[in-house]
Amino acid sequence: MKLLLSVVAPCFNEAQNLRELVERLNRTFQRKHIEGEIVLVNDGSHDTTGDVIDELARQNSNVVEVHHPVNRGIEAAWRSGMQAAGGVYVCFIDADLQHLPEDVYRLLREVQLSNADLVQGYRSSVGRLRNSRYILSKGLNFILNVMFGMNMRDNKCGFVISRKEVLEDILAHRYRYRYFQTFITVSATAKGYTTRSIETLFESRLLGESFLSRFPTRVVLWSFVDLLKGFVEFRIARKKENILADFLAENPPPRHVPALALWRKLWLETFFLSMPLHKWMITRRARNYYHELQASQYLPPEKLRELQEKKLRRLIAHAYHHVAYYRERMDALGLTPSDVRSLEDLRKLPLLGKDDVRENLHFDLLSDNHEKRKILKVTTSGSTGEPFVCYADQHQLEIRWAATQRSMEWTGYRFGDRCARLWHQTIGMSWPQIFRERIDAWFNRRLFIPAFEMSDQNIASFVGRLREYRPVLLDGYAESFNFLAHYIQNHGLESFHPKAVISSAQVLPEQSREIIEKTLGCGVFDKYGSREFSGIAYECEQHAGHHVVAESYVVEILKDGVPAKPGEWGEVVITDLNNFCAPLIRYRVGDLAVAMDEAVACGCGRGLPRIGRIEGRVQAIIIAQNGSYVPGSLFPHLFKDYDHVIRQFQVRQDHLGAITLRVIKALRFDEATFQELLAQLREYLGQDMKIDVEFVDRIEMVRTGKHQSSISHLALDLQDRSRSQTRDPEP
Repeated sequence: MKLLLSVVAPCFNEAQNLRELVERLNRTFQRKHIEGEIVLVNDGSHDTTGDVIDELARQNSNVVEVHHPVNRGIEAAWRSGMQAAGGVYVCFIDADLQHLPEDVYRLLREVQLSNADLVQGYRSSVGRLRNSRYILSKGLNFILNVMFGMNMRDNKCGFVISRKEVLEDILAHRYRYRYFQTFITVSATAKGYTTRSIETLFESRLLGESFLSRFPTRVVLWSFVDLLKGFVEFRIARKKENILADFLAENPPPRHVPALALWRKLWLETFFLSMPLHKWMITRRARNYYHELQASQYLPPEKLRELQEKKLRRLIAHAYHHVAYYRERMDALGLTPSDVRSLEDLRKLPLLGKDDVRENLHFDLLSDNHEKRKILKVTTSGSTGEPFVCYADQHQLEIRWAATQRSMEWTGYRFGDRCARLWHQTIGMSWPQIFRERIDAWFNRRLFIPAFEMSDQNIASFVGRLREYRPVLLDGYAESFNFLAHYIQNHGLESFHPKAVISSAQVLPEQSREIIEKTLGCGVFDKYGSREFSGIAYECEQHAGHHVVAESYVVEILKDGVPAKPGEWGEVVITDLNNFCAPLIRYRVGDLAVAMDEAVACGCGRGLPRIGRIEGRVQAIIIAQNGSYVPGSLFPHLFKDYDHVIRQFQVRQDHLGAITLRVIKALRFDEATFQELLAQLREYLGQDMKIDVEFVDRIEMVRTGKHQSSISHLALDLQDRSRSQTRDPEP
């Protein structure tokens, strides 16, 4: 049987109590059929505690001994005990027998039945002495509840049980405390874990001596010092998780980002301080994530993988215990959280499709421990026209913002520079959100150009505004930049010259990149993202693939159900490591990308993994006459040399063996040249492919300014091994 429970007991001068403690715990294990062990930590005792522990370990195969040469305190004993523990669950109990060893089973039963992350036994008033220590205990509990907005019966009680990895996270903290055991439920709550408490009997100490005197003046004074530190850490600067911060402390990166100039740094700090004015879900904690991501980008690839796996284990444990959808599917496959420890193990889990999300979102996919006031509803128009809804929690949104800010700086932009965005600024926003958006734009010195209003009638004025504003960075839709660059060239307008352009929301064809760079005289940086996740991967200054935000996402490129080989394109599957309110694990986002060789490092020095060229949407795949898949990115590449003949086009497939080609003629349209293009198209789709041509005056963009060059209405599954033929998008 797999070891279920480890009971950890710190021992300081407890020689007289240990034999009975072990005997009663083992009796409880036997009666309740628990596969358990007892970890006894000798915390620098002055009596014969160490000898007794060694003797008990020799007599009992399930007793583990740990020795501290000097007294290091309860928290240090807990940590040493957890390192030696092998159980799925870990229970802390004092060795003085004031908490009944038999109640360990009651805690275990409660944590298993309730799926709470931590269960605490609060001391019953039955038979409890009302002495000075009782009064001090009640007073401290009242202060903790008031300071940290809690309603616990006995906040500081150390008789607790939890899964091992949860306890390890709960015991991670920023400051040094004299008595951190006081904050065990405070820390758990601050980090988003669910807690429950049950009443347990509490007996007077009969043997041994407590480290607390009758009037522990020194302990009280140090407790107030700890309270001040705890209030800062768990109330003012509270973060849901410190995995990244703790990981960086243990694994400092070899490089650091150069510091900002003083005025920029002051402006950025003012921006963070004012976040309540212009952000409705993102708090000042984003500042910490921003600085952590600045550092973590330079971790070696093996360390970033280690970080991902550490976060993955926490996500899978959370999903199993708090999200019914994943628990049912893992149970059906015979999997437990301990079976998913690495990135390779992740492939044991099934893929998650958009239909799965639609059918289960509001019940089984929402976690049972999320705070509704701290989640954001995210709605997309849907690539097939059907609206799609998901949810993101505050923690994920804060890291989203930090990752976006980091990637912007890869272009040479620095906070405080002027920037412009070819985007929709306020579509779908309420008036309070519009107000906040405008304040945010002011802080970022950001000018908005409405991408969905691009037309011959107003584009000249847009160019004039941009030329006058002189932005350092320009970001927006690839289609909008392409249209803008062509317009400037064709009409002989004086261009403007930002330092860089970030293209997002659509596939960036190479010919579009070339004309944008030539016309605007700057580098183009492609961003890959989606509404469900925001920015997923970004180009750096090397322009050699897209760096994945590995601190937030695990990105798989799958073909026929297995990882695509370097150079092959496949379907993008994403696991969000940060969103716990409605986890998306192995989610088929609906995009296509080229896999890259992870063993090849990028010249920029960042250890973040990379994916290659973005090939468009799965729904943009056209099925050729021979049944092979042709990605939508083929068509812009194929049509790039015919822009003098065709101004704009769209390929649509409604039936196998046929496509509809919608075309807006250019001024130099020539029938013979057009037939030449159709002949090339048939080389890729099949000579007998039926091509219906429609000449139109307008091809509508979607509401937010996107243009889809390829649309398929056929049902297909790229992970179906029975259809393995694909066509390379490069002619």
